[in-house]
Amino acid sequence: MSYCLNPAVQPQITQLRVSCSVRPVAQPLLRDRYRSIQTLAKGGFGATFLAEDMALPGRPACVIKQLRPAASAPQILQMARELFVREATILGQIGNHPQIPRLLDYFELNREFSLCKSTSTV
Repeated sequence: MSYCLNPAVQPQITQLRVSCSVRPVAQPLLRDRYRSIQTLAKGGFGATFLAEDMALPGRPACVIKQLRPAASAPQILQMARELFVREATILGQIGNHPQIPRLLDYFELNREFSLCKSTSTV
C-alpha cells in the first residue's frame, strides 16, 4: 500500500491505488522514484515516511524526512532552505557512522524539503 505524500489533501484509498485527489491514479512516486509505504511520524514542521526506492534493484527501503515550512514568506523559505542544505551537507560529510543513518538523497519539491536516509546504520 502507498501513502499520500501531499499534506494538503486527504488520500482516497481503493484497491491497490492511492489518490491525492478525488480521481484514483497509479501509486504516486515522490521525485519519480520513492514510493511511500508507511507514515512513521507527523508534526507541525513535517513528516517522516518509510519508502521504497523504485529506481534501484530490489526496491530497498529508505526513510524520507520532509520539512514543510508553514510560512510562505520568502525570508522564512530561504532560511528553511539554508538549514536544510546545511543538514544534508553535514550528513553527507559524516558518511558512514555506526549511529547515524547514511544520507542517500536530498531534494526540494513544491517548497518542501526532503532527506532520504538509509533505514539502518552501518
